[in-house]
Amino acid sequence: MKPYNLIYILDDDDLNGMLNRQFLNFALPSSKVVVFQDPIDLIKNLAKNRLDHPDLLLLDISMPELTGWEFLDYAAKYNFQFDIMMLSSSMHFDDIDKSRTFSQVKSYIVKPLTKENIKHYIIERKRISIELD
Repeated sequence: MKPYNLIYILDDDDLNGMLNRQFLNFALPSSKVVVFQDPIDLIKNLAKNRLDHPDLLLLDISMPELTGWEFLDYAAKYNFQFDIMMLSSSMHFDDIDKSRTFSQVKSYIVKPLTKENIKHYIIERKRISIELD
């Protein structure tokens, strides 16, 4: 299993992005973690190869300029070849099921990002369904 050397976080919430970057830097010290807040700018720069493509993108669903779902459509359009993990506050089974329809989405992580789910989803890369009560 190839390590995630370059990880991008796309989250419009500055505080969430900073905290998640700190968690990942602590859990994966050999990985470079970069936070982005503007999904449209990120798509343009990736599509024009102005940025290195990450090994992993943690993608928020609810963003004002462009939703995570719309970002996934662009990722398919531009044939981005990196793993994506949804990182969302939504525990709704419709969102979880929808995430499974995108081949690039490797897992669905419910915020907040914790040491346990970093280990489970990112280090061990397990994809399991989430049981909702």
